[in-house]
Amino acid sequence: MRIAVCVKQVLDTTLPLRVTDGVVHQVARRPIAHLGLADCAALEMALALRARVGGTVTAVSAGAAEAVDALRFCLARGVDRALHVQRANELDPVGAGRAVVCALAAAPVDLVTSGAASGDGASGLFPAVVAAALGWPLVTGVAAVAVENADAEQADQWLTVERRLERGDRETVRCPLPAVLAADGAGVEIPYLALRAIRRAARLPIEQVSQEGSDAAGCELLALEAPRPRPKRTSGPAAGASAMDRLSHLLSGGVQRKQSGEFVEGTPSAVAAEIVRFLEQRGFLRSGGNNG
Repeated sequence: MRIAVCVKQVLDTTLPLRVTDGVVHQVARRPIAHLGLADCAALEMALALRARVGGTVTAVSAGAAEAVDALRFCLARGVDRALHVQRANELDPVGAGRAVVCALAAAPVDLVTSGAASGDGASGLFPAVVAAALGWPLVTGVAAVAVENADAEQADQWLTVERRLERGDRETVRCPLPAVLAADGAGVEIPYLALRAIRRAARLPIEQVSQEGSDAAGCELLALEAPRPRPKRTSGPAAGASAMDRLSHLLSGGVQRKQSGEFVEGTPSAVAAEIVRFLEQRGFLRSGGNNG
């Protein structure tokens, strides 16, 4: 089985991020980036399928220098081939999907896996664009997958896919090949890479495919801004309030201070008598005992 796994390098969102002049910066001495968790799940899914049914796994990533780092990670994990779709400008999910489909046209595959949502934009559009461009069925939220009739011809093979739904529900579907699977990243951890595997991956070649000047671009990112702080809503003073009450309302921002209560200690009979006295003072009880 020929499998292509689509990956993307994103900043580590567990560290503080800051937007400056439309560019996201990481508040750290050195930027820390890695594959998104959903992309890691797609990579491990592709490698597990290759181990069960045989075949090859090709890692594909579109972008500039960060795409090379993502492909080196995949090579260290054991993929057979790395394909870098070179794009100098930023691509939206639609443009990235079209660029990847154009790159795969020269190397046909039987199955495409990707993360259900990237670790940055998280729009979930990428696998849908790839499936629509290829004309293949799409299964989202994939948690596990198995191949039926693994020894049969590709046209007779079906996938049994387990999908993760909301509230922990699971759904099992059958899907014919070729297909696109969008892996769910829930509960996934970034795999550990041994130093030996990293050094080996640094020596392996990465194929370059240029998509500059093609019609793969979709929307263009014009600006990225930090969220604007919203002023806290406060209630206005009552219509019949005095000037002093209105001024107090403005100074306090409409926040009313709670009156401090009294804490009563003593025997149960003494505490009960104090509660009765308090209720009588506030007019909730009448003195004399008849309150019916």
